[in-house]
Amino acid sequence: MKILLMGNPNVGKSVVFNRVTGTSVIASNYPGTTVEFTKGSVKLDNKLVELIDVPGTYTLEPTCRAEQIAVEMLDEHADGDIVINVVESTNLERSLNLTLQLLKRKIPTVIALNFWDETKHKGILIDDRKLEQILGVPCVPICAVTGEGVKQLVERVKEAKPSEYDYEDEERWHEVGKIVDKVQNITHRHHTWLERLGDASVRPLTGIPIAAVVMFLAFKVIRFIGEGLIGYVSEPAFEKLWMPVVMKLSAVMGSGGFLHDLVIGQLIDGEIDFGQSFGLLTTGLFVPIGAVLPYVFAFYVVLSLLEDLGFIPRLAVMVDTLMHKLGLHGFAISLRPEEKNLLPPLYCPLQYHVPHYRPW
Repeated sequence: MKILLMGNPNVGKSVVFNRVTGTSVIASNYPGTTVEFTKGSVKLDNKLVELIDVPGTYTLEPTCRAEQIAVEMLDEHADGDIVINVVESTNLERSLNLTLQLLKRKIPTVIALNFWDETKHKGILIDDRKLEQILGVPCVPICAVTGEGVKQLVERVKEAKPSEYDYEDEERWHEVGKIVDKVQNITHRHHTWLERLGDASVRPLTGIPIAAVVMFLAFKVIRFIGEGLIGYVSEPAFEKLWMPVVMKLSAVMGSGGFLHDLVIGQLIDGEIDFGQSFGLLTTGLFVPIGAVLPYVFAFYVVLSLLEDLGFIPRLAVMVDTLMHKLGLHGFAISLRPEEKNLLPPLYCPLQYHVPHYRPW
């Protein structure tokens, strides 16, 4: 079984593709043409399934070579395969033209409503449940950039089915209008100051100063939390709980000698100094656990907070061009292991291609 990723140009298909398959993909030209497409793998129900990113097209009635290739690829995989139709939620009317044509082919389909976050931002309200009822196929709201809803999209692929929705081709745009009227409501809304701040954070002119301020405050908070944990938690714990234990062990070992200095360390004025004794059970434990771990914990708390607030993805977008010049993806700035799968296909040399899948 193969899954075809189809949609209009610039609706985020490639971002969805990278989110689902990871970095290891194969890019190639369609036979006899210069039109490029990519394919990768994803694991569904313990089965390895090929995912193909079809060239973007506005219609199944081709007007250019790329659209013709998209239709030919659809025809090649019309039997037994699945289509994930990526729809631009902020421009539902234009996207549904292709959607209705795909549904008329009676191919098992799942609709991914991309840019879902932007619909809320622009005051566009879409009833995805009603849209699913009308079209008769699963409709999943997603935001490919942040990954929101992508896991649910993959899980609902197995629910893909041919649609029973029917119309006459001459009435297609009329049907599109009727559907949009039923499921979409546009309201005028004023952006909150947080939304305005979020918009400003992705523009270089305002984003760089904002990033500098956020980073300065982040390190201040990390230092505050780290020093607080050391002063009120780790140091008292070592002094009151661990000190008596190692002092008794020191007495048993004769308070000196090679083995004592190795395990306990040197006594400073007859006492153990966790910063200067340099024993395995004293400085060897205090430095990583009592002095370093609080700062590591504080760092990940602050990083997670910035990610939850949406600042890290915005910062990644702003520095993406610069990071690409360094051979990295914008999300490399977050240093999070899960973000490594966001690297674009060009960083996977084709001559060293290794099949890859995401075990959703």
